[in-house]
Amino acid sequence: MHSIPIRKLQDKGGLGFLVKPFSQDEISHRQSIDVGAHRDDHYIFFIMVEGSGSTVVDFEEKTVGPNSIYYILPEQIHYRIKSKKAKGWYLAADPGLVDPACRNMIESWSGQHEPITLTPEEIKDFDLLLGILHRKTSSQQRNVLLALLRAFLEMAANAVQQSAKVISRPALLSMEFKKLLNENIKAYKSPADYAGMLHISAPYLNEVIKKITGSTVSFWIKYKIITEAKRLLYFTDLNVKQVAGELGFENHSYFSHIFLKETGMTALTFRKKIRGGELIS
Repeated sequence: MHSIPIRKLQDKGGLGFLVKPFSQDEISHRQSIDVGAHRDDHYIFFIMVEGSGSTVVDFEEKTVGPNSIYYILPEQIHYRIKSKKAKGWYLAADPGLVDPACRNMIESWSGQHEPITLTPEEIKDFDLLLGILHRKTSSQQRNVLLALLRAFLEMAANAVQQSAKVISRPALLSMEFKKLLNENIKAYKSPADYAGMLHISAPYLNEVIKKITGSTVSFWIKYKIITEAKRLLYFTDLNVKQVAGELGFENHSYFSHIFLKETGMTALTFRKKIRGGELIS
């Protein structure tokens, strides 16, 4: 394998989104035909009405319990779905259909996001809305479909906002930092670089990010580098020098030093362990 597989939403239909209910039997069937670890070019939302399910996202297992919502971002790699008496909804949406304000909220920066527990009233509203959206997909009323989709995305973003309480200027700044980090990590790896892009001082950026996330700017830069490195080491056959090059390191020895310092193992040891079935966070 020379690249990380990307599943495209357009291969599943031409609406720009896909919504469908799931049950225990359907998930068990999906497990038998699962394509394995991959990225998507779209957002994925799971609304768990009953039971529970789990998946591995960027080497961390996430368990979604009843009355909850969980989402996977296009940049994240995921695989291995398990469930227990699960019942709920699956929705995939093209990023182009997501209002920028909703995208900012959904992608709020706090590292690995967790499943969000909903109130009984909220889960009932999600269940009802997605039921209507699913039923309407057979119609040709695209304006109605998009209006229903926007309502879902607004509700999902609101649930994220209520959970994370992302309302302050520092929180918005941290989200912008996260966006810049995702887009520029191969080229820029110092706190000063990102502070300059945001037109603020490096000490102030560090103060804000530490206040919002509990960790420094340097920590998140290294977190992003190591996460991308782990993805490439597991899901491709690139050697360590090539992985370093993909991440923008001219000196692969320096990359190897950072990986060893941050993970406690060499890049090749990580590849051997994770491909051997060990779950490493």
